[in-house]
Amino acid sequence: MKYFSQWITLLLASIAIAGVYFYVTHAMEAQKNRIQTPRPAAPEQAIELSTLTTTTGSYAATITASGLVKPRYSLTMTSQVSGEVIRLSSQFESGQVIKKGHVLGQLQNSELNSSVASAKNTLAAAELAFKEEMRQGEQAKAEWQAAGFRGEPDSDLVLRAPQLAAAKSEVEAAKAALNNAQTKLAYTTVIAPFDALIIARNVSPGSYLSAGSEIGTLYSTDRAEIQLDLSNSDWLKLPNSSILLENWPVLIASIDSSETWQGKVLSINQHIDETTRMRSLTISLENPLQHTPPLIPGAFVEVSIQGKRLDNLWRLPNTALSQKSEIWYVDENSRLAAFETTPRFVDSKYVYIQVPDTMRNKTYEVLAQPYNSYLKGTLVKTLNTSGQTNKSVQP
Repeated sequence: MKYFSQWITLLLASIAIAGVYFYVTHAMEAQKNRIQTPRPAAPEQAIELSTLTTTTGSYAATITASGLVKPRYSLTMTSQVSGEVIRLSSQFESGQVIKKGHVLGQLQNSELNSSVASAKNTLAAAELAFKEEMRQGEQAKAEWQAAGFRGEPDSDLVLRAPQLAAAKSEVEAAKAALNNAQTKLAYTTVIAPFDALIIARNVSPGSYLSAGSEIGTLYSTDRAEIQLDLSNSDWLKLPNSSILLENWPVLIASIDSSETWQGKVLSINQHIDETTRMRSLTISLENPLQHTPPLIPGAFVEVSIQGKRLDNLWRLPNTALSQKSEIWYVDENSRLAAFETTPRFVDSKYVYIQVPDTMRNKTYEVLAQPYNSYLKGTLVKTLNTSGQTNKSVQP
């Protein structure tokens, strides 16, 4: 009996051990299955970004450049003859505006007066000799005919043709000498060659001037000119040369104040400067001192020229262009996308982007201010600049 109880105990212990073994094995297998089973994917979260709605349009660039206002003519007057300054105009002062032909001053040179008188005397003597030679030539011809000779004499000296030609040449030379003396005498009167603004006066009454001495500096007042050097990219924004020359309007603005003037394109240089490697054009303003306010020579101004219209452009805030020169936008699946670009032109507020061919004539939501941390393909929920939220689409 005792032996049978031991067998029963041993059997129960074996059954218990087997049960524990199967239980532990089953528990480990269940735990392993739980670990290998993937968790269900969490729904993708869309990030909220500020965007603006943009469409393709046509825009004209404004080319802006700075330049110096210069007169059409700038003249440093010099004395053509020597002489003493005996009289100056009361208007020959810096800042005065004078008309063409205004007498600025008078020189005195007695030698020039004497030269004119001498030249007149020489001319009178030459004319007298010419008339006498004409009379002698006529007499010689009459004597030749009265002698009954036929044909022409063997020498033209007989009829005094060379003597007459020489006398005529003496008259012409005397006239030229008189004209030269009178011209030099006329130079003693200093006359303004054009309507001018007097910049400087370098003489005073009693001054003695030699030929070539400076008298004063004059600026013409009929037209102000501004030369602008433009880069090749600026020239590409402008209309063709023929249109520019058809009184193409430009705005001239003072850098020191809010004053503006309406000018026009005067001329276009058809060559590239060897130093700057740029082409230039000239802006003009007629009668600059008669405007209100006047445009003064020497002023530094900013000139704005309206360019030609360019098609298929986006006009975006300057902040829309990333540091990597990319434009970020939301595609049709509400995911971030971008493309690299070079602006066609920019101004103080906007950047103008050439739209890719596949994106033209469509409306897009463009990021107003992209960051370098953005990733392409990210799901977004757009908040446009008007504050309206557009529902994103789950792809």
